[in-house]
Amino acid sequence: MQNDGFIRCTGCGSVLTKDECALHKKLINRGATEFLCIRCLAAHFNVSVESLYGKITQFKLTGCTLFETDKKSRYLGVDYGDVRTGIAISDETNILANALGCIKEEWAPKLAEKIKEYVVSYDITDVVLGDPVNMNGSRGPRSEKAHAFAETLKAVCGVNVILYDERLTTVSAHNYLSESNVRGKKRKETVDKLAAEIILQAYLDSIKRN
Repeated sequence: MQNDGFIRCTGCGSVLTKDECALHKKLINRGATEFLCIRCLAAHFNVSVESLYGKITQFKLTGCTLFETDKKSRYLGVDYGDVRTGIAISDETNILANALGCIKEEWAPKLAEKIKEYVVSYDITDVVLGDPVNMNGSRGPRSEKAHAFAETLKAVCGVNVILYDERLTTVSAHNYLSESNVRGKKRKETVDKLAAEIILQAYLDSIKRN
């Protein structure tokens, strides 16, 4: 609050120091609404003042360590295959999907561990996994396998897994590569991660529509 030209802590009423005011300006940009001194800020996060000073130092360097819950999570798209699995990721605005890579691994538990590396690296909380349902919407063996893998991903990665209808996704990827004249080995390496991108983009578009 403003009082006699000073900014005072909303919690205890003490006058904020110059450093605390500078920190508050950064926190305002991340959605903070209260003026809090270091002691009240530490109490808010239930940490010691010393620990919070460490966080503030990191915050000033990276701009993203405090109020982590305000940071928008990114989605990871997965096109699960018997031999190769495509990976895609959303941009920071969750508007566009981008192909990220392709994992060659047939054993589901080990594949999940490799996907976990992406989850950790990009701070992912939600994975969009393609669900290869039949054209009539029923679930066949491939869809059942995807549902089983979704449970493995949840257990290994500790994330929310969203199964998303991927009918015609691989066909779309092949059509795009044909139009782009991508052939041979390069085509095999590209089609799966492109399929993951198409799945994720379709899901992101569905969020915007809703």
